[in-house]
Amino acid sequence: MKQKFICTLVLLLSNCTFLFSQVGIQTTNPQGVFNIDAAKDNPATGVPSAAQQANDVAVTFSGNMGIGITEPTNKLHINGTDPLRLQGVSTGNTTTDHLVVIDSTGVIKNIGTLGGLSIPNPAVFRLENDQSNFLQSQGAGGSQAVPMSVVKNTIPGMSYNAGANTITFPAGTYQITFVYEATHNATGCTISSYFVDFPLNNTNSRVHNTAAHSQGVASNHGGTITYATTIPANRTWKIALGRGQSGNCSGAGMQLIARSTQVLVYRIGD
Repeated sequence: MKQKFICTLVLLLSNCTFLFSQVGIQTTNPQGVFNIDAAKDNPATGVPSAAQQANDVAVTFSGNMGIGITEPTNKLHINGTDPLRLQGVSTGNTTTDHLVVIDSTGVIKNIGTLGGLSIPNPAVFRLENDQSNFLQSQGAGGSQAVPMSVVKNTIPGMSYNAGANTITFPAGTYQITFVYEATHNATGCTISSYFVDFPLNNTNSRVHNTAAHSQGVASNHGGTITYATTIPANRTWKIALGRGQSGNCSGAGMQLIARSTQVLVYRIGD
């Protein structure tokens, strides 16, 4: 009985010593509170070399965990070639999800959303068919819808109604560019004036453009009208071109040229 008691006491003391000491797996020289030496190549004393640490997993007394390094400086510190792979990651939301970057020391950081960074998202709309006698029935101040198709739309939440020629916007700051190309051949018609009513908050802002051309011949003229604006959520805007005040054209309307007439929308931030 005395021998059994001594053995039991020895085992208990041995277990207590094990619980409160460093633990090494495949190493008698554990680095930190817990150390797995997968290749069993660490030295019996001292700090393993970088090559020897490459196959180690270690946990320090401060609670940092290292993979490929036995002295991790962060809660999780991985050292290796292409050290991190995430498989099965779901698709995120470019409007609300945050972007992740890596600083010069390899630490992962959050830098906010795409909208907060003002990285432009483009949308492109294009006139596919010539529009004859465009604006013929419109006097100065009148406008006519331009039927376009969507070439590209990378703006989350933006939609286009082709039947009504209207864009519905998510909230944000935008740059909108209206590019037009046309021909005129009316006698006495040498100046064409156009405008676009751009959306601004819950109202519109009118921007004019004037083009000069020859009279009585098929004369090309075109222009670009650009505007930066803020738009609230679900604001609808019709793609249209209007007849300005400073032109001297009357009679037959112009021929609005397909594919050369476009609208480019850039969402440049929240």
